[in-house]
Amino acid sequence: MMYFAAVAIIIVTTLVFVLFASGETDVRNAEFLKSYGWETSAKAVESEEITIPKPFDKVYENYNEIQLRAGLDLTPYMGMSGIRYTYTVKNYPVYVGEEVRANVICIDGKPVAGDIMTVSLSGFMHSLEFSEAF
Repeated sequence: MMYFAAVAIIIVTTLVFVLFASGETDVRNAEFLKSYGWETSAKAVESEEITIPKPFDKVYENYNEIQLRAGLDLTPYMGMSGIRYTYTVKNYPVYVGEEVRANVICIDGKPVAGDIMTVSLSGFMHSLEFSEAF
């Protein structure tokens, strides 16, 4: 019986920690996106573990070009793992006919990169710079 109580306490503690940590991450990421002018959903609609390749492949070379336009750089994070959080953008200044999303890449819990994009094949991806939306 004590074994089950201990397991239950561990599970509840873990869930509370995950929910609390997730809330802090969402707040930090929302502030990061707001610093570029974006208003987003309060909670991530998706998250995924990622690894920044070392060396960059062609995809990450191009993606880092997008980061450089926003004053960011993924080069120091080559070979590191992190999490990509995705939020719904609420203030995209132009109607594009589909949902616009903001991605934030966090390494060690800190936002280090991101982009604004749509998911359709005819969609787009650009830097976090608000001016690129026009």
